Formats: sequence, structure tokens, C-alpha cells
Amino acid sequence: MKLKFVILSLLIISSLLGIAFFSSQETSFLLLDANELASNPKKYENQNLRVRGVVKVGSVVREGKEAKFILELNGLEVPVFFNGKTLLPDAFKEGVKARADGKFLNGVLVSDHVEAKCASKYEAEYAE
Repeated sequence: MKLKFVILSLLIISSLLGIAFFSSQETSFLLLDANELASNPKKYENQNLRVRGVVKVGSVVREGKEAKFILELNGLEVPVFFNGKTLLPDAFKEGVKARADGKFLNGVLVSDHVEAKCASKYEAEYAE
């Protein structure tokens, strides 16, 4: 009886640990600045990434729900393809700080989620 209990307990614990380990790999993101990714792209190939930078002026091309743009920081650039599975935020435009979540594949960050920082005019109104 005691041996069955120990074996069953070990089986349950190992199953829970396996579920926790494999589910966290799919939902965890590595936070990077655009210049870090651009300077060493092979290191981050096919990983879940959150990349921060500034949307380069003149780089945004919208194609229906999809969009292509470039995130830049300190003179280094990362091309981004936004697949349109979610909506681009209203604050998203050229020249604003943004963060794109996705996988870096073949030199392009394929993103399914983008966040943009609110324009400074909104921050100024809030401070008053």
C-alpha cells in the first residue's frame, strides 16, 4: 500500500513539473532592445522575444490588418512583420516608442502583438 502511494505521488509530481516546464517555455518572452537583436541576430533566432525600439519614420507599410515596419534604436534596425492576429494600438505610428512580441525568423521579427507608448502630449495633460 505504501509503495503504491509513493509511486502515484511521484507520478503526479513529475507530471505537474513537466506541464509547468513546457507551458512556461511557450509563454515566456526574452525582453530585448532593438539594437541588441540587430547586433546579434543569430543568437535569438526562433525564440519568443519582446523587442523595444522606436518605429522608424517612413517605414510603416500597412496591408489590410497586416503591417511591416522597422524598429530602431541607437542606429541599428530590426524589420518587423505584424501578422494582424490582434489590432495595432491607436497610439502606433511612426516615430513613437513601441514594443513588438514575436519570433525572430530569417532576419525578421514576426509579431502577433504590438504595444505603443502614448504620445507625450497625453502625458503632459495628465500631469496638469
